[in-house]
Formats: sequence, structure tokens, C-alpha cells
Amino acid sequence: MTALILAAACGGGPSGSETPGAAVAPAGGGEAAAVDAAAADLRQPNTLEGIYTAEQAQRGRQAYEEICSECHQTDEWQEDLFRARWSGESVYRFWTYIYERMPNGSPPYSLPRETVSDAVAYILQLNGVPAGAEEFGSDEESVAEHWLYWGELEG
Repeated sequence: MTALILAAACGGGPSGSETPGAAVAPAGGGEAAAVDAAAADLRQPNTLEGIYTAEQAQRGRQAYEEICSECHQTDEWQEDLFRARWSGESVYRFWTYIYERMPNGSPPYSLPRETVSDAVAYILQLNGVPAGAEEFGSDEESVAEHWLYWGELEG
């Protein structure tokens, strides 16, 4: 899993977006309007809406410790280059990149789909993306539904 995530951090990133998204600009004023204007530029629906649970991210952390940590460090997934490479891309593209390539040296699709979704949830959590009330699914429809945007990193 870590290798999967590391591979996503190291190269072979996306080559463009597959489907344009529609953004809706909420009304508002003052500082909130500035935040709303920035959010209006983001494709909808997206990861900032809480597409995973804290429990799912914890399972992703366990997968990282058991699988991914052999090749990857978590700070790799918080680096500017990694974040820039994937920001604004479809979650489907990111998820599939991991699913097809991790762990490094294993045949494609070696990890269970649920483990990949848990790993994605952990990467989102590491990057300040808020958790929500429902788990991020592992079926193609659930994975393809959102656009990838990062939250604020701590410290």
C-alpha cells in the first residue's frame, strides 16, 4: 500500500483531466466571499466535502504501516510537488494510479479495492482534507465521483 502511494508521489502522474466539472459560486460578502470565490473555482463534487471517515483513514494508516512503509515515508505525500501533481485531478485517476501500480514490484491490481480506498483516505487525511460521515467507496462509481483538492497542512 505504501509502495502504491509512494509510486503516486514519485512519478507517472496524471496527464490531464478526463471530465470537466461544474462549479457553483455561492453568494456572500467580505472575507467569506473571498473564500467562496476561491471555492467556486473548484470542480464539484470534491474531496473538501468530506468523502472519507476518520475510521477509514485509520485503516489506511494501518495498511501504510504494514505495506507501504517499506518503500514510502508519509512526508512524501505532503510535498508540494506531489500535491501540485494531483490537485484538481479526478479522484478516480489518483485511486486507479495506486490500484494499478502498488505495491511496487507486484502485479497490477494486487491490493484489494477497499485497501486502496483506505490508503487514499489516509493520504487525504495527511493533507488536511476533512473527514466526513460516510466512507469513500471502492466501486468505480464512488471513486469516479469526486475531484481531488487538498486541505491545509498543519505546522
